[in-house]
Amino acid sequence: MKPFIKAAGLGLAILTSSMFAHAAEAAQKVGYVATGPLMAQLAKQSNVQEKLRAEFKDRIAKIERLEAKMKKDLDKLKRNGELMSEDERVKLQRGLQSMDSEYKLEVTNLREDERKRGAEEQRKLAEKLQKAIQSVAKKEGYNMVLDRQAVLFASPSDDLSEKVLKAVK
Repeated sequence: MKPFIKAAGLGLAILTSSMFAHAAEAAQKVGYVATGPLMAQLAKQSNVQEKLRAEFKDRIAKIERLEAKMKKDLDKLKRNGELMSEDERVKLQRGLQSMDSEYKLEVTNLREDERKRGAEEQRKLAEKLQKAIQSVAKKEGYNMVLDRQAVLFASPSDDLSEKVLKAVK
């Protein structure tokens, strides 16, 4: 009789814990947000590309002037190279090599700075988005919010993307 009581008690404990687990699962509220499209939309709304272009316009103009000067000197060398004295031609070729080195260095530096500033702006947008997601989740009573790419299926009613977008504005 004792083994039967033990087995019944164990069965009751398992059944009770299983019921509590299901009740706890039912109480969880999980939503999702399409962060990729939201980041793209936020970047477009905040004119990140235009801000960066404006920030680097002087350096871009300098590179374009250098490029135009190199093209002009190269055309001059091609047209008049045979008519020039050896010293003039060597001087012009060395000037072109120097400008080419400067051009490559300027372009490399510009690209690196643009990449850094772009990443900085993306980080700022990601922080804004994260704060908005947390705010909406707390306000709506969600226990967990996932990225849409991590969700295989979910009800459209659990999509918080529009609410988060409004919260960011």
